[in-house]
Amino acid sequence: MTPSDPTAIDPHRPWIRDVRDDPGAMNWPQILFNPTGSSPKLHFTRAWTFMFMGRLLLFIVPVFSVFVASLAGADLGGLWEPVEFLILPIPELLVPFFLFTVVTELTSWVAHTRRFNESNRSPLMAMIVLIPLFLALVGFSVGAMGGMKQFEQMQADAAAAKVAAEQPAVPEGAEAAAASAEGEKKAEDAAKDDGKKQQAQKGQQRRGRPGPPPTERQMAVGGGFGMGMIAWLPASFIVMLWTLLYVARIPNGGVGKFKTGSDVAQGEEEVPPAYAIS
Repeated sequence: MTPSDPTAIDPHRPWIRDVRDDPGAMNWPQILFNPTGSSPKLHFTRAWTFMFMGRLLLFIVPVFSVFVASLAGADLGGLWEPVEFLILPIPELLVPFFLFTVVTELTSWVAHTRRFNESNRSPLMAMIVLIPLFLALVGFSVGAMGGMKQFEQMQADAAAAKVAAEQPAVPEGAEAAAASAEGEKKAEDAAKDDGKKQQAQKGQQRRGRPGPPPTERQMAVGGGFGMGMIAWLPASFIVMLWTLLYVARIPNGGVGKFKTGSDVAQGEEEVPPAYAIS
């Protein structure tokens, strides 16, 4: 069959033989936002590829461009500065990627639901694609609590150092010697703490983050975002494999072999023996 074949479903894609997969009949708004309908295999694959490539390009292209420009001498460090987006400190460079990822988590669920509807399978299976988002929320909550505890510990250490610095006058006699030794030990500990704080401040300045110490909210959000990403990334990878190896291979109508492509016309599917008429 050649591209000029008038009997082809799509002259530009002569390998498409199942009329249900006709690209010209694809309705993008319905596929992405209407979970009550159904989508054939090829329509689902095109929608999922759009969402996956969008995430990939919105991450790789900005990061690689800034990296190359920085090697050429451009000062683009400000693009990595976090900005308040919703409640999260997102690097300015990755705000489009973050927004697109959040939206496509939901549109991916819609597309999967429609695919399971068309193949006569339970649409509840589409909830699997929301597991990474759920894990990210759990990770964010755990990380945020850890950040708040770390802030409280910093405050307690600062209060203890302040109390140690305000010790009363040293008494006389044996008690004076003991108190002096204890005072010297506390002074040494305070000096060590001051040295650590100065080193931390110098490290922040070297990283381009000078200024006052972080607030409780900043530490909570920072810890939550980091833990949420750790939970989201591997879960998203596993769900991606499940989509590619299972969902994208389900035959139209749920009848026929599990395979990619659309080279089998409707009505020519190989029916499993369990469905064969005796």
